[in-house]
Amino acid sequence: MGFSKLILLLPLGLGAVIGFVSLPESKQQKFMPWFTHYINFAVLTNIFVMVFAPDGGTYRGIVSRFVCFFLLLWLFQEMAKVRFQTTQINQKIFTFNSSPLSWIYCHAAYRMALLSLPTFDSANYLLLEPLSLIVMVFLYHLNQKRYPLPYYFGLADTIVVTTLTVLIRYPILPPFESKGLYITNLTENQWDMIFLPVQLVVISISLRKIYRNLVFSKNIHS
Repeated sequence: MGFSKLILLLPLGLGAVIGFVSLPESKQQKFMPWFTHYINFAVLTNIFVMVFAPDGGTYRGIVSRFVCFFLLLWLFQEMAKVRFQTTQINQKIFTFNSSPLSWIYCHAAYRMALLSLPTFDSANYLLLEPLSLIVMVFLYHLNQKRYPLPYYFGLADTIVVTTLTVLIRYPILPPFESKGLYITNLTENQWDMIFLPVQLVVISISLRKIYRNLVFSKNIHS
């Protein structure tokens, strides 16, 4: 699973973004619609496939599938609001305009629960969420705050996920012996007790946002 993720992320994720950003501006404008379609498909597909992630025989693993589905539906609605014109390049920085900050926080909570499953056996994944948020803020300031903060999450997350996946696959070993983190010694039932309330909160927020988007769409078309 980790090897497949690595093979997909390098050329099709970060590689595709870097390749497109490196094109001359005239080429970017010409192929932007196709690139946007590709990004939309990649984002939605990447989230959708996680619905089928092994649950590890845990309650939080089962609930994660529902959380993932509702987050996917919410994100699809946000993309539809802008008629799926979701991407833009400014000063060689890629932006994605359809993941509001509330979705990003809910996605972070969902993924923390997901990465606690036995399938993801590396403690290095614990760095994923804080690093993605930190890099998002860094890109926001690097681009001189030209767009709202959430617009930079897509690129930040792509950079961090790809980097961590490579480092986990080919680790740089520390010069000292590590005994690991204490929290990794928790039982699966204890992990369930920690994350199930968080997952239920995320489901509640997602359903409320989905409902509001449905009402908004209905009012627009009425």
